[in-house]
Formats: sequence, structure tokens, C-alpha cells
Amino acid sequence: MSVEATLWDLVTAERIAIEDVGAAIDAYLAEPTTQDHSIGPDHVLDLAAAVAAHPSAPAIVVDAEANEPSRRMAVRAALLMSRPTTRSNSDEDRTDDQLSTQ
Repeated sequence: MSVEATLWDLVTAERIAIEDVGAAIDAYLAEPTTQDHSIGPDHVLDLAAAVAAHPSAPAIVVDAEANEPSRRMAVRAALLMSRPTTRSNSDEDRTDDQLSTQ
């Protein structure tokens, strides 16, 4: 899959589960400043930047008259259009067994 793949591309290719998208939406709505959110086994997404980059999601999220489903759908649209980055294989991501064999 291309480095430029959107979250939607990764979901349709079954590399990220749609349930992970739901969890990311929940994380953003609970804390809108969330940045490095793990999504799927291999990717990270800056939730705050993804929503901020969307043409209408930022306004809907802060609209006092918008209901919860509208906010969720706006965040969902923003996240699905975003481009997650591939998680690095840093020492922080490795288990103790993997580190001891190096």
C-alpha cells in the first residue's frame, strides 16, 4: 500500500479494523488535543491535526447546537480522509525478549 494511503484506504484493504476507527473517534471526542494515537497494528495518527485539516469538522465539533451523532460523523469523516504514518520499530515498541536478543 502506498505511503500516501488514507485511513479509508487502509480500512478497505483490511489493514486497519473499522473498530479501531471507532476507538480513535472516541479518543478524539474525549480529548481533542490527542496527537499520536495508535491505530491498527502498524500505524499512528495525529487525531487533532486530522480533524483540524478537514474543511468542516472543526466547526461542527465546537458547534453548541450540533448533536453527538453529528460530531461523531464529522470526526469520522476527518479521520478517514487523513493519512496515518507507519509506526517505527523503536525500542519502545519492542518486548523485553526482543531487546535481550540484540
